[in-house]
Amino acid sequence: MRFDKFTLKSQEVVQASQQLAEKLGHQQIEPEHLVKVILEQKEGVIPPLLGKIGAGQNQLLQTFDAALHKLPKVSGTSLGQAYISPRAKTVLDQAFVEAEQVKDEFVSLEHILLAVTDEKKGEAAKILASAGITRDSILKALVDIRGGQRITDQNPEDKYQALER
Repeated sequence: MRFDKFTLKSQEVVQASQQLAEKLGHQQIEPEHLVKVILEQKEGVIPPLLGKIGAGQNQLLQTFDAALHKLPKVSGTSLGQAYISPRAKTVLDQAFVEAEQVKDEFVSLEHILLAVTDEKKGEAAKILASAGITRDSILKALVDIRGGQRITDQNPEDKYQALER
């Protein structure tokens, strides 16, 4: 997995997901950790994306908190660093495919979110779908938000905010 092909925000999300997993006593970073951290974003593409879809950010955060608290916990001195689970690796690998399909040069948060909606196992895709966040709804909202703009550098979020101003 080439993290140099992730936007800065996507890299931050993976790091924050690891910290969240460790804080909660989880041995693995799961797609639910990734989505929870993505949903915590106050700037960039995620808030307008959720707004266009009509999904409540706070309600989703509460639902993901509940889902994360159901995951198995590890305690004791052997906890160490959380690692990327096979499910999360599949999601991140699929995010690369999502970026390539729309000819983006870097994996951004929306690519990770799209990849999660494709996941057949686990709670993350189910929770998103119950809030109306599906592959189709994300793609439709992205057309409105991004237009034809492609991700060609590691900091596209600054461009979204400039457009919003």
